[in-house]
Amino acid sequence: MGGNENVIKSACAYLEELNMPCYCKKEQWEVLQDKRKFKALCMKHHLPVVFQYGIQEIKNRGIDYPVITKPADGCGSSGFTVCQNDYELEIGIEKAKENSPTNNIIIEKYVKNDGVVVFYTVSGGKLYFCGLEDKYPVRYEKQGSYVGGLFVFESDLVQEFRQKFENNLADLVKDIGIREGSFWIEVFHDGEKYYFNEAGYRYGGSASIYPIDYMYGINQVAADVYYALTGESLIHGFVSIVPENVIRKKYYAVYPIYAKKGEIVQVRGVSEVEQCPECITFITKMDKGDIIMDSGTFSQVAALAHFVFDNEYELKSFIEKVHDVYQLLDSNDQNLVCNMLDIKNLSLK
Repeated sequence: MGGNENVIKSACAYLEELNMPCYCKKEQWEVLQDKRKFKALCMKHHLPVVFQYGIQEIKNRGIDYPVITKPADGCGSSGFTVCQNDYELEIGIEKAKENSPTNNIIIEKYVKNDGVVVFYTVSGGKLYFCGLEDKYPVRYEKQGSYVGGLFVFESDLVQEFRQKFENNLADLVKDIGIREGSFWIEVFHDGEKYYFNEAGYRYGGSASIYPIDYMYGINQVAADVYYALTGESLIHGFVSIVPENVIRKKYYAVYPIYAKKGEIVQVRGVSEVEQCPECITFITKMDKGDIIMDSGTFSQVAALAHFVFDNEYELKSFIEKVHDVYQLLDSNDQNLVCNMLDIKNLSLK
C-alpha cells in the first residue's frame, strides 16, 4: 500500500503473481528504488543529476573532494557520509556497503544538499501535481549524515520547477508504465542548478499525505485503498484525512522532532501540542518503553509536528512552543528530545 520498503517489494511481486490489483509492479519499484537505475532513468529523460565517480576512475585519476558515499538501494539517510579526504572515503565506502542490501554503493560529487521535494499522484495513467516542498537539512555531527530538519509547503520555486521539468517527468512516468499510486522525488537546488537525487514510489516518510490533502484536496491513501479493492482508478470524492474546520494559512510545515540515544520512561506534552489551533496533526513515532539508538538517521524521529503558518514569526513560535512542552524523559529525568534545527538563524527560502 505504500508504506515500508521491504513490505512493498514483497507485496507487489506477490500480488502480481496472484493477478490482484497493486499500485506498482516489481519492475517499476526496482527502477525507482535503486538510485543507480533512477539516475540512469533521469539522464535518459534529460533531468539533471549529480556527477558520479566510478571506483576504477577514482583509482586511476583521483577524486575532487568533498564527495558523498551512500548505498545504491538504501533509504532514510542510512549509510550516507560526506567525505573530505581519502581516509574518510574508505570509511564512507564501507559504511555504505554495510547499509546496502545488495552491497552496492554510489560515490558522487558533493553539492549543496538542501533543495525541494516534489510530489505527484498518478490515477489512470494521468499525472497530478501534488506540491513542491522546501527541505531544510540538518546534520548529525557524530555520523556526518544529513536528515530533514524541516519541510515547508509550498515552495516559491513551484512555477519555475514545473515549467522546467514537468513535461520530462510525465515522459519518465509514461516510459516505465506508472498508472497508479503516489511518488516523490528529492531534488537538490544550488543557485540556478537542480540535481535530481532519489525517488520514492510511496508516501513520504514525513507523512506527506496530510499536506497534500490540505493543499490539493487529494486523499492519496483513500485512492490507493479504492484501487486495491476494486482495480478501478479514482482520485477525488473521498473524505479528507485533514480534520474538519482547520484554519487555513499560506504555508504548511512538517517539523520532525529528533531524540537522543536512551530509553523513554515518560512522555509529556503531546496533548498540549495537539490543542494548538495551528496544529493539523501530531504523529508520535516513539512512546514509553522505546529505546532510541544513535543511528544518525531519520529513524531517530520521535514525532512529526504538522502545522500551518502565515509568516516566519508564526513558524518559529510554533517550533519553540513544541520544545517548551514536548518531553521524552529517561530514568534520570533527562529530556531526550534534541533541537536539531537552528531556528534563530532560520529564514524561509
